[in-house]
Amino acid sequence: MIDVKEPMRGSLGRADRAVVEEVVALVGKAAPVSMALGELVVDGRLTAGAAPAGVSYVKLGLASAADQPDWPERWRRAVEPAGGVGVVAVIYADWRTARAPRPDRLLEEASRLGCRVVLIDTFEKSAGNLLAHWPMDELSAFVAGIRRRAMLVVLAGSLDEEAIDRVLGLAPDYIAVRGAVCRGGREGPVEFRRVCKLLRQVSCNG
Repeated sequence: MIDVKEPMRGSLGRADRAVVEEVVALVGKAAPVSMALGELVVDGRLTAGAAPAGVSYVKLGLASAADQPDWPERWRRAVEPAGGVGVVAVIYADWRTARAPRPDRLLEEASRLGCRVVLIDTFEKSAGNLLAHWPMDELSAFVAGIRRRAMLVVLAGSLDEEAIDRVLGLAPDYIAVRGAVCRGGREGPVEFRRVCKLLRQVSCNG
């Protein structure tokens, strides 16, 4: 899957529409394309229905939403116009730092809204990777809860080679990376050589 976002605008920074459309045109039918819509509290006007044609999945973060008592209703209004586009529920492992809803509460709402996919990510990229916030036993139990709801599991959060080896044991449907395949960190360009190296790692250990 090819994911489109603008890292200069945050963990789920929304790329300009023209960029998304260009990526969709280049990828064609070779792989599904997903895109970030930003954060509900900041970018709530950017609803799922605004996704360009050809986008298969959209994701809208819930940082700071825990401060909003009506966040479930606001989230529903934002994602309902998705139509045939799959909605990805974003759960931040560092949810306290992000001031996001509790993971268990968010998973309940995601199931109620009919989200097809759950992405477990980190909000603050400088505060450690996914496993620094969720020990493997806790992560494993939460992943099992996602599967009981028949939703796809995507694991992300500054995962390096060592962390990827560990989470592969949870058999996620996707492992999402950026910094691991970029030259000079997550804001640098994606390198084909790094992508191939990671693909070999996943293929050998998955």
